[in-house]
Amino acid sequence: MDADRPAEETPQTRRRVLRWLERMLVVVGVVLLGYCGYVSLESWLYQRVANRELEVAMVGPPAAVPSPSRALPRIPQQGELIGRIEIPRLGLSAVIRAGTDDRTLRLAVGHISGTALPEDGGNIGLAAHRDTFFRPLRDIRIADEIRLVTPTGTFTFLVADTSIVKPTDTWVLDPTRGMTLTLVTCYPFSYVGAAPDRFIVRAVPTHG
Repeated sequence: MDADRPAEETPQTRRRVLRWLERMLVVVGVVLLGYCGYVSLESWLYQRVANRELEVAMVGPPAAVPSPSRALPRIPQQGELIGRIEIPRLGLSAVIRAGTDDRTLRLAVGHISGTALPEDGGNIGLAAHRDTFFRPLRDIRIADEIRLVTPTGTFTFLVADTSIVKPTDTWVLDPTRGMTLTLVTCYPFSYVGAAPDRFIVRAVPTHG
């Protein structure tokens, strides 16, 4: 009967298991740090190159606010450079590209498909992750200035209000009669995992 009993765990066995677990945790930590470093470097390089491309494309005086009645708004191609968003008080400056797929949001702020472009007027929808480009939005205030720098000119907005909505509340991206800027990110900012809500910043244009 004694021969059928499982062997008792010895102190040496426990130490070997603990050493193995310790080494595995170190390996996992190194891999995660390496991945985070790669993602950060990729994003930094893209922002640098795209900003240079934007500066080259910017010619002429700032564009006037266009009429929202334009019949056929332009539809940008996936990944196309749209411009740059700047919120001076928060130190936020990030390139905007068309789309909200994983790669786009890893590299830049995404222009939400189906919403207006700055030169078209209407409701301009931009999205970014709460732990990368839009992390500073946790400190946004009413009347903060937001600038959209595009190849056709610079558009300036003032924050009108903020709100917290559910992911299903897509009405925040509905077309508007006048030019509006809507920023979208996940909420709460400190939430671990898939956040349950969305933080919305709504801004309206200012004319100097």
